[in-house]
Amino acid sequence: MPGPTSAIAAAVAVEGLLLQVGNGASPQVYNTVSNIQDWNEPLIADTVDVTNVGDKWRRRISTLLDMGKMKFKLFWVMTEPSHSNIVRSGIQGIRYIYTQQILASWQIVYPDGLQSVDNFLAYVTSFSVTGKVGGVFEAEIELSNSGAPYLV
Repeated sequence: MPGPTSAIAAAVAVEGLLLQVGNGASPQVYNTVSNIQDWNEPLIADTVDVTNVGDKWRRRISTLLDMGKMKFKLFWVMTEPSHSNIVRSGIQGIRYIYTQQILASWQIVYPDGLQSVDNFLAYVTSFSVTGKVGGVFEAEIELSNSGAPYLV
């Protein structure tokens, strides 16, 4: 038997999700990263094993929270301002943020009709480009957060 369904909605389609990066100015202006195909945000908690000799089952205590390694794939276009290795029209490209080791302000805007947003600071810690015959260039990017995020 299926479980209960949310009274708000059964699900929210991922189409319309926006990943945006701040330009570092004051006030911060966010620019959308183009051509994203997949997004993964694995919120995790570190735990410490506190099992003692009298325990039959393992015990743990949750300690530090972490956004984990956020990963996304995109169709990579070298000249797209949000992808490039330079600043174009005030937009810092992902490769530029990576090569300059910038702790950037990011936000995820969810397509829920309410503009729900997760905000966080993160470094681009991996930028991997792939391409094959008969295909297009793709990039897999990894973000590593620093500090507490503001989550919806």
